[in-house]
Amino acid sequence: MFNDSIIHEIRITTPLADWFTTLETDFKNNITNPELYPEIYHPCDVSFDGITTYSCGFREKGNASNTLANFGRKNPLKIAFDEYNNNQTFNGLKKLNLNIFINDPSLMHDAACNKLMRDAGLNASRTAYAKVWVNGEYIGLHLMIENVDKTFLTSKYGSGINNDGNLYKTDRGASVPLNWQGANKQKYKDQGMKLTTNEDVDDWTGFINFVDFLNNYSGDDFRQQLESRFDIHSYLKALAVEKCVRSWDSYWGGGNNYYLYEHPDGKFRWIPWDMNETFQDIKVLSGTTILEGYLIPTPQIDERPLLKKIFQYEEYKNEYLSYACEFIQTKFNLDNLGPTILRWHNLIDETYRNDPNRLNSYASFEKSLTEDNEDVVSMTKSSFVLRIRYPGVFPFIQMQREWVVKQLNAWEKSCVIKSTGLYNLNIFPNPAHYYIEIKNEGSGFEYAQFKLVSSTGNTFYLSPFEIMTGTTFRLDLTTIPPGFYLLLKQDGDGRIGRAKIIIE
Repeated sequence: MFNDSIIHEIRITTPLADWFTTLETDFKNNITNPELYPEIYHPCDVSFDGITTYSCGFREKGNASNTLANFGRKNPLKIAFDEYNNNQTFNGLKKLNLNIFINDPSLMHDAACNKLMRDAGLNASRTAYAKVWVNGEYIGLHLMIENVDKTFLTSKYGSGINNDGNLYKTDRGASVPLNWQGANKQKYKDQGMKLTTNEDVDDWTGFINFVDFLNNYSGDDFRQQLESRFDIHSYLKALAVEKCVRSWDSYWGGGNNYYLYEHPDGKFRWIPWDMNETFQDIKVLSGTTILEGYLIPTPQIDERPLLKKIFQYEEYKNEYLSYACEFIQTKFNLDNLGPTILRWHNLIDETYRNDPNRLNSYASFEKSLTEDNEDVVSMTKSSFVLRIRYPGVFPFIQMQREWVVKQLNAWEKSCVIKSTGLYNLNIFPNPAHYYIEIKNEGSGFEYAQFKLVSSTGNTFYLSPFEIMTGTTFRLDLTTIPPGFYLLLKQDGDGRIGRAKIIIE
């Protein structure tokens, strides 16, 4: 179901006469007064890649991802295969999320970040792309995101008792910094924390005890107690990923978009969620960035009890910094991400070009991997104004890796991500006539810029950064005069390759 090498097809059939207006009205009423207008699903049948599941439900979902959508009939949706039959699943899933790429001209922020979380060994949702129809009307391209629920818990922690614990989630637009609100569970519900499993029992004892411990326990054995109550090591990895990708809409940023799973073994697990607000820079009207920040989120520590307690210990700080270094060396780099991102980009290119309800321009999608965008079309419904800049995905990755190195150096921790020396390019033929072939390294994916300098020091050719795939890359020389040249290749990670060539 989450095969990301194809674009899936989802066809929703509903008896609603005006499904769009009905879902829109439900969503707006729920935003205004959730107690009076709770979230409701409407009946539908769902065909997934030609296989139909009957008696399902669907509704609109989201927060800013819905309210900031600027036009058309595409909004984020949630499908409940089990709405009218609690035992009904499709491919083992009871629910499925369909997101719409708000503030994401590349259409891959959520997908890339969930992949990075999984690459780091963390439990995060699977994703894939899908075209969606409702009552025969083509709505457009969506990103399918695996729902975090008991089915998810079973797949990650095992069946039986392992998936029977309480699962807590920050609600739409909420900020739950895990500060002490007293022993009354209603206080945490009012903050916006939801219990999404075992709702009929509604026992918040474990959660309240954990928050009490974070805020009020001061024993000398705090670290030992924390490790018995919370998977701290996985959380430090998740935080390192979030800081590298600039996931500001998160616990360290807004105090939201996370799950806490109270495993039956008595230890809470952190599950990341909703990572579309990444790979970007946000500026308020003054033009001042709010995202420069620090690798250790210092400004937020006093407002986030979990962070405050963690980073008062040198052992945890050093462990976190080590995770960050390891992450940019092994996972957060173009060798790991580049081929996958380019594959996704090419997969969805034509589909997005023909999407009747695009939130961002096709032109911004075309250049999103290599060039900066400042695409604010999706903000027109907002009552406030933000200027959102989206760096090219590939240069952003290297920029953030270099930022992490500088941050680590400031904490007196050495981390190396590239060779500072020159290296020799593997090229042929030489002498050349009309072209030259340059051998790709590593994964068969390169992102580089080329320069030809003559023997007199004049630059005859300077390319933009090129995406190179396969075993070799062909450089066209038909416009270059015969002579002796130095070919320079600046890689996406900052290394410089060179070769002396003769053009005849």
